[in-house]
Amino acid sequence: MGTLRFLFVVKVLFVAGACWADAPGLRRSDVVFMYDNPKMIEPYGCTVVGWAGSSDPKQVEAAHRKGVRLFCSSIGFLTEFSSVIDFSPDFLDAACRNFAGEPFVVPWLWDHKHKGHPAYWWCTNSPLYRKYLESRLEQVMKAPLDGLHIDDYRGASGAVTWLSACFCRHCMEGFRKHLADSVPKEKLAALGIQDLSRFDYRQFLLDRGVKPEEYNRKRTGLPLAAEFLDFQVKANDRYFAEYRRRAEQLRGKPLAFCVNSGVTDPHGLVIAPQLTFFCCEVDHNAASRKVPLHPIYAYKVADGVDRPVASTASGHDWAYVKEHNVPGLVRAWIALSYAFGHHFMAPHRQWCYTQEKGTHWYDGPTEEYAWVYQFVRANARLFDDYQAVAPVAVLYDNAARRKGLGNIEPICAALAERNMPFAIVIAGDDWLDYRLDADRLARFQAVVVAADFEKSPIDEPQKQMIATVKAAGRLVVWPDEAALARLVPPPILVEGAKEVMAVPRLQAKATSAPAVVHLLNRRYDAASDAAIPAENFTLRLRTDLFGGRKPTKATLHAPKTQPVPLAVAADGTTVTLRVPRLELWGILELSE
Repeated sequence: MGTLRFLFVVKVLFVAGACWADAPGLRRSDVVFMYDNPKMIEPYGCTVVGWAGSSDPKQVEAAHRKGVRLFCSSIGFLTEFSSVIDFSPDFLDAACRNFAGEPFVVPWLWDHKHKGHPAYWWCTNSPLYRKYLESRLEQVMKAPLDGLHIDDYRGASGAVTWLSACFCRHCMEGFRKHLADSVPKEKLAALGIQDLSRFDYRQFLLDRGVKPEEYNRKRTGLPLAAEFLDFQVKANDRYFAEYRRRAEQLRGKPLAFCVNSGVTDPHGLVIAPQLTFFCCEVDHNAASRKVPLHPIYAYKVADGVDRPVASTASGHDWAYVKEHNVPGLVRAWIALSYAFGHHFMAPHRQWCYTQEKGTHWYDGPTEEYAWVYQFVRANARLFDDYQAVAPVAVLYDNAARRKGLGNIEPICAALAERNMPFAIVIAGDDWLDYRLDADRLARFQAVVVAADFEKSPIDEPQKQMIATVKAAGRLVVWPDEAALARLVPPPILVEGAKEVMAVPRLQAKATSAPAVVHLLNRRYDAASDAAIPAENFTLRLRTDLFGGRKPTKATLHAPKTQPVPLAVAADGTTVTLRVPRLELWGILELSE
């Protein structure tokens, strides 16, 4: 079993997620900027710049002097189209080609031009493009950087499933090598492929009557479609690993590495072993005017691969925020991220996008947001080194997700709404280098799987671990909530405020440290752009959540208020508190 798999073994019962310590990384109390903004560092208490366009040594040094301990510059695998055009007169040799054999543009950069050329989608398998990316590394690593961010890291592989790509000559050559190394000769022979030395996958499909206008619709059913995606994904993953090694060689020290990745899909997770943290866009569905549940799923999956997330919302979300002026909704996103142990990047400047307007920008007012982040910084001791409490595990099965099976997001949403603490455990495959750990599974009171788990192509060793859980009577096939309730009596009850979410967290290292429970009020009023305060509600917590600790003291911390002591009533199994008022977010500090 590899080193990464051992990371899943934890010493504290029911505490989910371990800190990634191989490179400088995120602390729970960090305030992360997406872009560098020297004037905003101190008002927000910024400690990390995760996605900076700048690699000016003087600017990096100035940020360090102001308290930024981790400064990451960014290189875009898709978005730096103008620099590629300037880099070489042969720039089209670096462009991806669709099934029609034509270069195509990055869809969300349709409104960008340079020297009369559009924003082409570049191919990370192109030697010319790799030469350009190498030159970018040499440029940025002259600065005293602490890390590197890669935007759109999927490169050519990101275009396979929806943009009919990439069929450039470099990809065709790479695919020939992949077939020779990975696909049995018998399978190739059955498809009429006898000689790979001149094999061209695009021509192979054209000879079978596949037309460019129908390729996307038929793609998944075409011969070698799965192998082609497999080639693109693995080729990109290998290149990213090489790119990281080269960056650290140039910098002469270990670096934090992060990417803009979807986190919640198999392709987005492939890169996790190469990362220190995710620094990415997560859809928050701003138009719903509700506090979303989807980010919780993203944060929990990231916990499963032991990588923190510094998130921002999507370009569509920010366009909605800008148009409708809803900073109160954004503050709920910020609170949600920190309550679940992650980070929402300070919205002092955000990229907006709609199909009608293209790129535009939202400059978040400092007075609307900075005080939330200052609350985090002032209470760092209640964030740093705290991990999720989780008596329940939910199985994320990467092999199943690649087949359109095993969707656990609805399970995670239901558990979060019911205040059932849970962790996601990862069953990996040949894409995702994580595996289930039998000892860790044994620590959970229940393990929940999707209803279609029996159809999963999960490998036999991991399947047997789940079978062992089932034999022990601890497997729950969703949506059998009655079985879950028998195995795990409700550990948290919120009476009198049904939309308050309670998220318990413990320190894994210091058992004498107080327990904390984040209280998040999801009752958002769209008309006033604010949470409707929850008043005089009762919180009941089972003491087995706290690893044997029996809290006798409670203090409620909240932004813009003084700490409030709360009376604690305890019996043998339950701690009961009455909370007089909760606006958006508060943190209960529980001690003995």
